[in-house]
Amino acid sequence: MPNETERMSAVDAAWLRMDRPTNLMVIVGVVVFETRVDFRRFRRTIEQRFLKFPRFRCRATQDGVSAQWETDPDFDLDQHVTRIALPAPAGQRELEDLVSRLAGTDLDRRRPMWQFHFIDDFEGGSAVILRIHHCYADGIALVQVLLSLT
Repeated sequence: MPNETERMSAVDAAWLRMDRPTNLMVIVGVVVFETRVDFRRFRRTIEQRFLKFPRFRCRATQDGVSAQWETDPDFDLDQHVTRIALPAPAGQRELEDLVSRLAGTDLDRRRPMWQFHFIDDFEGGSAVILRIHHCYADGIALVQVLLSLT
């Protein structure tokens, strides 16, 4: 697949340029499910509903003058939807510690900058931590995307 590019909007480019190691422009969200969720079903839902928005197959690139969306020719969903286990007792504190570590970790700019971290066992149910760079969506747009998953 050839790399297709599209100029990034000024607002999205601003979010990309504001990103600093000490102030990451990454939105972090947590969803907790009361019952266990099947990982394969969750992954399939991301593939069918989240990736229907072509932007999430694109990586953000920039040069000295402009920023672009570039289709990732090597897109691999397994780089973005991962399964992770919490240390025992897999409770609130362990989840908060993981969220804190992830919130301070930059996203790989060689790939589309978003991740879902799926936790099978959280207090009898499951949990998901979403990390997405702010240049992909503002709050309202991201809410609409996330609602499409349910």
